[in-house]
Amino acid sequence: MDWSLADRPLRLSRGAGVVPTADGFLLVTPGEDFITIDVEPDRRDLVASLLSGDLSPDAAVARDPDAAGLLDVLADEALLAEEPEAPAGPVALLGDGVLVDQLGQLLDAKRTDGIGGAALVVACADWLPDGRWCRLDAECAAAGIAWHRGYAEGGRWYAGPLSVPGAGPSYADLRLRRLAASPFPDELLAYWAWLDSGGRPAGPPDPAGAAVVAGLIAADVRAYLAGRPVPGERTQYGLDPASGVLRRHPVLPVPPDLMVQAP
Repeated sequence: MDWSLADRPLRLSRGAGVVPTADGFLLVTPGEDFITIDVEPDRRDLVASLLSGDLSPDAAVARDPDAAGLLDVLADEALLAEEPEAPAGPVALLGDGVLVDQLGQLLDAKRTDGIGGAALVVACADWLPDGRWCRLDAECAAAGIAWHRGYAEGGRWYAGPLSVPGAGPSYADLRLRRLAASPFPDELLAYWAWLDSGGRPAGPPDPAGAAVVAGLIAADVRAYLAGRPVPGERTQYGLDPASGVLRRHPVLPVPPDLMVQAP
């Protein structure tokens, strides 16, 4: 790496730690590995200033060329935080319920009424709005906009999968696969229709579960907008707050004409 361009304070990866020792420093990686760095006494103040961010990499190398070797080690061990990438565009936050506020804070997004101008849409609901999301799925596909979703069903919370037009599973794909896998597809459709008509289960969904799925959705959204691999790609998360069990359900796009919903 050309450390002469590194004129800003050093930033370690989230979760990394620097522990002073008698011989130098002990680096704790985010994965809880340990790296021992022996440093001569007369160089420890410089290295400490570098690791704490008080001294920029180029200033440290200018004062001590051997600091470049330490910087290379930090880079090789993925201990240097990557520069945050500018978002590809705004996030449209749709819907209502306990999940909206959680995601609004995590994504620095405000609730909107439409998808115009959005780089990505996140739809929230306390209970599944099947008809509304069928329409939103078609609208996002036509506009070429990816969208994510979170809702509760019974005592569980569900998140995803992220739907990327032409690439990831759509809501229509998820819906077909749920009906195909259910031993009670007619009853499931009747339940969704009841929710669409304004029916509601007893009591609101557990807000603790909303906090967890909000974090999962936010991680996917941030990765997608930054062009990084999406942690929950082609995955629907299912969380049971009562038991603390989180399950990952793979969801694949349905090949055209392979499965259709019977009238």
